[in-house]
Amino acid sequence: MTDNDKKRFYSAVGQSIKEARVTADIRQAELAKKINMSRASIVNIEKGRQHTPLHILWSLSEILEVEIGTLIPNFQSSNSEVKSIFDELIKKSSAKGHINEDSMENLNSFISQSS
Repeated sequence: MTDNDKKRFYSAVGQSIKEARVTADIRQAELAKKINMSRASIVNIEKGRQHTPLHILWSLSEILEVEIGTLIPNFQSSNSEVKSIFDELIKKSSAKGHINEDSMENLNSFISQSS
């Protein structure tokens, strides 16, 4: 994945998050407070300037009451590159203790069902 591809990917993720937030009628400041981030971080995530850690993406999906897959643009289980990126993010987040055991099970289940 090139740097330009990553830029487009995170911009699309940010746009999906913004759309879900607007649909849920939640302001950026309110969302930021719920996930213990600054409003500026939410702005940067929505603009694709700040890469969204997997555990934050998971929290956003729960708060905005959407499936995590709807926040990931063009997610296709057949795309092995995207799957490998997610596998790596899950490993890193798990190793740092950012994902609890139940969330880890849910993420693995999501990935398995998508395969």
